[in-house]
Amino acid sequence: MPVFSYKAFDSAGKEVKGVIEAANLAMARSKLQQQRLYIREIQEDIAKRDRTLFPFLAKFIYRIPRKDIGLFAKELGTLLGAGISLDEALQDVWEQTSNPNLKKIILDIKNEVISGASLSEGLKNHSDIFPPVYSSMVQVGEATGSYETVLNRLSELEEKNYELKSKAITALIYPSFMFAMSIGVVLFLLTSVVPQIQNMFAKFKGELPLLTRFVIASSEFIRAGWPFLILLLVAALYGLYRYRKSEVGKLKTDELLFRLPLFGKLLKKIQASRFARNFGVLLESNVSLITAMEIVTDTITNEVFRQELKEGLVQIKEGVSIRQALSSSEVLPQMAKGLIAAGESTDKLPQMLIKVADILDREIDTAVKGLTTSLEPVLIVVMGVLVGGIMAAILLPIYQITQYIR
Repeated sequence: MPVFSYKAFDSAGKEVKGVIEAANLAMARSKLQQQRLYIREIQEDIAKRDRTLFPFLAKFIYRIPRKDIGLFAKELGTLLGAGISLDEALQDVWEQTSNPNLKKIILDIKNEVISGASLSEGLKNHSDIFPPVYSSMVQVGEATGSYETVLNRLSELEEKNYELKSKAITALIYPSFMFAMSIGVVLFLLTSVVPQIQNMFAKFKGELPLLTRFVIASSEFIRAGWPFLILLLVAALYGLYRYRKSEVGKLKTDELLFRLPLFGKLLKKIQASRFARNFGVLLESNVSLITAMEIVTDTITNEVFRQELKEGLVQIKEGVSIRQALSSSEVLPQMAKGLIAAGESTDKLPQMLIKVADILDREIDTAVKGLTTSLEPVLIVVMGVLVGGIMAAILLPIYQITQYIR
């Protein structure tokens, strides 16, 4: 669907900028008018349209590493803390930034600031890069004059979230490598070794063992039907991708991920740690409780936990305490619930949330190391069974042939 960039005035006469998806220009205008916005300028945004049409390519073409975003926040906070004006600080950061996609966004924000917008408004106009946690915390910094503190917290938050993501990737690297290597070895044996031995077996008058017949049939099927198998694999992956995009599919697959042996508990801890740290940093920056909860709920990637937090948010809005609202969560460990309750009772909720995140991060480190240790023998056995089975299928007839010759 086409994407349109617009500049408009709200009912209070304040200029707002943003993007909107619509089937055509007329529909885009109609949507904005329904939001009671008075359009000053609107045009199709080709770059954002390409990101919508080609999401796979866009992830690579327009990719901005989160480490670069964190560095942007740190550098900007340092410059503003040194007394440099906002537009000059943005110019300096723009000059020091090497990522071309981030440079373009920084330049856009700088131009918006020069036109009279605040930094928080500029960040909000690029919410695909700067999530709501940025605009909300910076808005507090603007009101309190604590730009440097807020931006440094955002930088630290990016760093912690990056470390958390790295730990999750680390947990998957070894089993993924072993799985890929096993598949590669099996395919090599079936497509290269078995066909050569098969010619020799053809001269053998006796009946081949069942295991050998199965391996030969598998080899012939793969060699004859590999184009179909590739198409089937691509179709299956695309189907899974589309299913994950649906609301029901996302919920069901995320439920399945949480139930995975070994990995499920680790994934729960990662989600709980991200929630606790983001929530704690927002509250520590004087963002209101409801707003902080809304923002942190949107940052959660697992739909199961996200639904839990949405239900908790509804209860908090009705006046229920945080400890009660989160008491039924199956993702948050009992330790986290206890510390959150203690923090709420002593008016030290932000500190307790960050403490929860620190404890969970240490547990994640231990779990990742334990996961690698636990999986290594299992994966080696699986690989041995696969390769050993094929080798046995090859060697059994050879043994029978030698016995027949004798």
